[in-house]
Amino acid sequence: MINKVKFTQMKDGDKEDYDFLTEHEIAFSNGTADRLLKALVELDENLSGYQVTRLEHSLQAATRAWKDGADIDWIVSALLHDIGDIYAPYNHDEYAASILRPFVREQCS
Repeated sequence: MINKVKFTQMKDGDKEDYDFLTEHEIAFSNGTADRLLKALVELDENLSGYQVTRLEHSLQAATRAWKDGADIDWIVSALLHDIGDIYAPYNHDEYAASILRPFVREQCS
């Protein structure tokens, strides 16, 4: 069993390499929700001048969506809508949408 691919360029990979990578990519993908929750907690930093942190704002948005009877796609989208603010402050909406797109319907991303 290999613990690293043999190639340095994708075009040089063989079946064993790509089978190996597929296993690791599936395992990594399965941790997406946990990584997003960690990123959500990072929003607890307060930007100067605001009454609430971005985490509090995100929780408020998700709570409002839930109280309005929104489905899970909308609630998750509301919760994570500012997730990219730390890394992409000028286009965090696009950043968040690209993260959410594989998991929620198009209307929500």
